[in-house]
Formats: sequence, C-alpha cells, structure tokens
Amino acid sequence: MKSIGGKKKIVSEINITPLVDTLLVLLIIFMVTAPAMTRSVGIDLPTPNQSSKAKAEPSPQEKPNFVVVGLNKEQKYVFEEIEYTQEDFFEKFPELIEGIEPEKVFLHIDKKVFYEQIMELMTFLQSQGHKKIGLVFQEK
Repeated sequence: MKSIGGKKKIVSEINITPLVDTLLVLLIIFMVTAPAMTRSVGIDLPTPNQSSKAKAEPSPQEKPNFVVVGLNKEQKYVFEEIEYTQEDFFEKFPELIEGIEPEKVFLHIDKKVFYEQIMELMTFLQSQGHKKIGLVFQEK
C-alpha cells in the first residue's frame, strides 16, 4: 500500500514474474523431450487430414529407454528396420529387446492396417509386461 497525503492506496498490479518463470521451464522441458519423439521405421503413418506422406529418418541414440515397433500395410512387423511375420515377431520379441528394458513402446502403424491387428499387437505387448504403449501419428 502506498500512502498519498494521509490516505492509503491499494496497488493492484499483477506480478507476472512467476508466470514467466513457469513458461520458461515448460519451454525448456518441451525442447529437451521433442527430439526423442522423432524416431521412425519407414511406415506410412496416418495424418489427421490424410494429406502428406513425408517420412523421417531414424535418429541414432546411445541407450534408448523406449522401443519402436512398426506394422506395415503388408501386415509385417518392423523392428530395427527388419520385417517379421506375426508369429516370428511374437516369438522373437523378448530376444530382440533383451538388454534394452524399455520404459515405453511406441507403435508406428500404417493407416491401412485393421484395428484388430493393432489390438492383437497391443495385447501381446501388455502380456509381455509393457504397460506404457503409445501410438504415433504424423502431423500435417
């Protein structure tokens, strides 16, 4: 409160410093985590408007804490750019991720794959103990 000629006046200005600090912290968090989400396995992902078909190259990482599994339109499972049939993939998956211990599994699914196949894959991954499964799609 300010005193003007014996009368007290209330200052009603908003302090935006905490807001700016919070926004800067969030910006830094998003800048650090965004590059980790740019891995791709060469699958034609659905877009919100089905308009673009750009493909990103995978970025190498030292020790990823996640794995990327793809399912292409030929109904082949893709892991580390190698295609597998469903039976082979389900049989070999524990060996493929041995030593990685992923926290998350990201699925790159072609837009022409049936929903039932996606659910089979997700059910299999959950039965293997992977509770954090994410579906990846491509922005416009």
